[in-house]
Amino acid sequence: MEGCIIPEDLIINEILMWLPVKSLLRFRSVCKAWCSEIFSRHFKELRGQRSQPNIYRLSGFRKDSSFMKIERLTEEGSLQQYCMLPWLEDLGLVISSHHLIVVSFKYGYLLSNPAMRDSIYVPSPSWGEPEGHPVGFGFVSSLGKYKMVGIILDPKDTCEVFTVGIDRSWRKGIAPPRSLIISDHMPYINGNLHMLSEDLVNEDEAVLVFDLEDESWSVMALPDVPDIVEMSCELREMQGFLCYSCCICLERIDIWMLRDYTNNVWSKDLVIDGNPGMSNKRWSVDGFPLEVLADGRIFVGTDYEWFYYDPRDGSIQKADCKGSNLFTTVYSENLVPVLGF
Repeated sequence: MEGCIIPEDLIINEILMWLPVKSLLRFRSVCKAWCSEIFSRHFKELRGQRSQPNIYRLSGFRKDSSFMKIERLTEEGSLQQYCMLPWLEDLGLVISSHHLIVVSFKYGYLLSNPAMRDSIYVPSPSWGEPEGHPVGFGFVSSLGKYKMVGIILDPKDTCEVFTVGIDRSWRKGIAPPRSLIISDHMPYINGNLHMLSEDLVNEDEAVLVFDLEDESWSVMALPDVPDIVEMSCELREMQGFLCYSCCICLERIDIWMLRDYTNNVWSKDLVIDGNPGMSNKRWSVDGFPLEVLADGRIFVGTDYEWFYYDPRDGSIQKADCKGSNLFTTVYSENLVPVLGF
């Protein structure tokens, strides 16, 4: 019986495209055609779009340690060691795109794509140590490069830009049109970085949008949310949507999603109640959602513990592992080099 021959395009697009990065790096040795396809820009970018994001925690922040450990949250809720990065002084996370793990340290930034074992260092901006200044990053497709944007808030908001693989030092950009609200999160969606801002004269909040390609600013309206005294708000990204998450201290988390990005249409899609159903257990929901897991549950990190929220029945389940939301991030395995194309 004649053997079945699988078309080459089916192998590439429907089999290889879904494999883990670790397997793809091995399979490049199968033949020249596979090696050429796996390392083509088209394959790398499409593979990155299809990658499933996972929750990761950075640990080992001790001065007597030579490395910091990156652990992945498994489907069972335990932490599994993923890789190691060199220990750096005064560490912090820079959270924007899911395609890199970026940490700030005393003398600059470490950009890493751990699936590729690819890391580089970026120097500090002109104002010195990165700590305390909002920073974001994202991939500019037209350039084939990552860009970083840093904001200094005092005495007047100014902006600096660094194109990874092109610039040797940070360069001055256009200053933001409104004052920024300090946050560790600067979500990267649709080629833009997003950050909360405040008009000090009119005392109204809005979203400042920075276009990474042309390095220009614009302003986007927020949903109409009731003004509650003990409420903290953050911009996040979940499932490709910009989210405005409002945490009403110890009671609930309201999540608004920007369903129509072009027309600025927000929808209140989710409420995480600290007292679900008829349960006598009350949860201290003082945190923000990080990601929707493969089974539909939402992972939420607080300063003291992690928990899962199931929107299907409103239940809350405590995660087995404890950790700090400060050092928890979302990463999607991909083949794009840190230096770009």
